[in-house]
Amino acid sequence: MADTLYVGFDLSTQQLKLTVINDTADVVCEETVRFTKELPQYGTSNGVIINGHTVTSPTLMWVESLDLLLSKLSAKAFPFHSIRVISGAAQQHGSVFWKRSASQLLRHLNPQETLKSQLRDAFALEQSPTWQDSSTSEYCQKLEEIIGGAQELANITGSRAYERFTGNQIAKIYQNDLPTYNNTERISVVSSFLASLFLGDYAPIDASDASGMNLFNIHSKTWDERLLIACGGEALREKLGNVEVFGLNVMGNVCRYFVERYGFSPDCKVLPFMGDNPSTLLSRKLCPSDVLISLGTSDTLLLVTTYPITTTESHTLCHPISNQYISMLCYKNGSLTREHIRDTYTSTASWDSFNTILRTLVSKPDETKFGFYFQVQEIIPFAYGIYRFDNGELVDEFRDPNYNIRAILESQFLSMKARSARLLHGQRIERLLVVGGASANDSILQVLADVFGVKVFSPRDGTANSASFGAAMKARMMACGEDRDEKSEYKLVASPNKENNKVYDRMLSTFVKLEERVVMAQGPE
Repeated sequence: MADTLYVGFDLSTQQLKLTVINDTADVVCEETVRFTKELPQYGTSNGVIINGHTVTSPTLMWVESLDLLLSKLSAKAFPFHSIRVISGAAQQHGSVFWKRSASQLLRHLNPQETLKSQLRDAFALEQSPTWQDSSTSEYCQKLEEIIGGAQELANITGSRAYERFTGNQIAKIYQNDLPTYNNTERISVVSSFLASLFLGDYAPIDASDASGMNLFNIHSKTWDERLLIACGGEALREKLGNVEVFGLNVMGNVCRYFVERYGFSPDCKVLPFMGDNPSTLLSRKLCPSDVLISLGTSDTLLLVTTYPITTTESHTLCHPISNQYISMLCYKNGSLTREHIRDTYTSTASWDSFNTILRTLVSKPDETKFGFYFQVQEIIPFAYGIYRFDNGELVDEFRDPNYNIRAILESQFLSMKARSARLLHGQRIERLLVVGGASANDSILQVLADVFGVKVFSPRDGTANSASFGAAMKARMMACGEDRDEKSEYKLVASPNKENNKVYDRMLSTFVKLEERVVMAQGPE
């Protein structure tokens, strides 16, 4: 293993992942802890606990997962002393409520004891709200009313009010559980929570992650006082702490706990941790005409812009290491919804069966058939349920049920195409760069290429852990600078079928109209 190593973590919905790279950016080690499988005592399903529209994760489960992951590496005699810089990523919007005096626990961690045993009483809220939560609609409506409407809020913070955004989750606690709120010393997002463990002190929130809270002015890169007071009163500014606006600034060295327990160098630097979407963007070097799509638990589409492009359906985030911005579309119904359709309509519940049906039985798009698959409450559009249309008529099932295999992909990718066009303002997409679990499925990527009508590329290195890899690349960037050739990083995985693309171009306007019908059927939010 290389003498000098750079480490990136990713605390995602379902697992904690680590990626280690060397000076030449080669992946030399990866490790994972799967929450539901390896920490079953917390009672999660796919890493979360669902109670209606409320979706949380046990904060202590995340704490325990870090010791478990590092213990796995210890058992393999991993050279912790060779790590020069660490950074990390995490699911965006989720929050951790640290109890009063928790900072003292962090500053005096005993290397002889586990993190779990020492931080068992560190949290004012034992269940952390996550990005899948959609229980805060009333607080979203109030926030938009206070600030002058959805577009005005988007103009300030980069997004309209969304249920999963941290500010609205804070408002829910502030309005309904004031004792817990008053007993909270610091509110972290999930990324700054994980960074705090390594620092042994509260870590600042990274600007790219602060952009996903409905509290942060993306132009001035400061907290917005009106929004703070609306969501958490005058005490909220102090509870949130400062924002780190430059992601390559060193926050400090790794704390004594990790030096003495695992053998980290006391000179190992800790950079700001960021959201998983900005980190995914850093995992690859993009050309100006590139669009990055991550196909994971959630599906996201990302592009880099020189100025904020704010709409009520997209998100604009501050770039984690430059003065640019990130425009993003985020969908809650990603891989889990694709897996649900796979399991329902294939005899073996396998991707091989799914791909065979896609290539043979439903190998062509049918412009009379449309499906909308919102197994969980979707973000864009704000809709729930499964809807199928045949010749414009709502039906319980397609005459050929196999078409669901194609329709789930068409539904997801047509939505991305329609909405990304509004962000691009006529600029042509030259390449789609795809990462995430589904980026390994050539049949899915062929549909993506056909819908967009452009070539699809995936990383040559083959790592599916794009967020942890992006964090590791940021750690390396701090030491080595940016020296990647964007053209050599990718391999061509799908080229568009021109005839299929023509069909999808014709389908797009009908898709938009039918989606409007689905949204109308939801009734008032």
